[in-house]
Amino acid sequence: MTSARREELLDLAAELLEREGLDEFGIGSLARAARIKPPSLYKHFTGLAEIHNALISRGFADFAVVMTDAAAAASDSPRSRVAAFAGAYRRTALARPQMYRLMTARPLDRAGIARGSELAAMAPLLDLFREDGDHHDVARSAWAWAHGLVSLEIAQRFPPGADLDAAWDVLVDAMASRVAA
Repeated sequence: MTSARREELLDLAAELLEREGLDEFGIGSLARAARIKPPSLYKHFTGLAEIHNALISRGFADFAVVMTDAAAAASDSPRSRVAAFAGAYRRTALARPQMYRLMTARPLDRAGIARGSELAAMAPLLDLFREDGDHHDVARSAWAWAHGLVSLEIAQRFPPGADLDAAWDVLVDAMASRVAA
């Protein structure tokens, strides 16, 4: 069961994560921001890993909503549907890059996150390619391609002046041909 205070602390943790960055965020910074002593956090969390897992679960839940909304707003054309996925993926990751990094840059403790949250985030993409949780090579490839592009964009690894929209259009055009009719 989650308490209101735990949820407040998670709200604060999400803000701190974006402000301080994934590598700097920790128990001490959360305790300082909450104006409590670090041991007081252990009334709500077993440690930093549980805070991370709770944030990841929230991130996947938010991602699921964004992706579902994007899919619902897209027209029926395969290109429009893939463009909706790509655009929503990119906007979401760029809006909260540290949360995105937390969700994707480290091994995922699937036992520690909310049950079904990862699959819920991917469900609209599985639906797009008419795949399921057990067989999803095309959806997995589209997700990985989008992840690579946005991870490099977050890390500012593209050269100055690179046309990133064109790079995303390549993903959209390639994947649109894989959308099931």
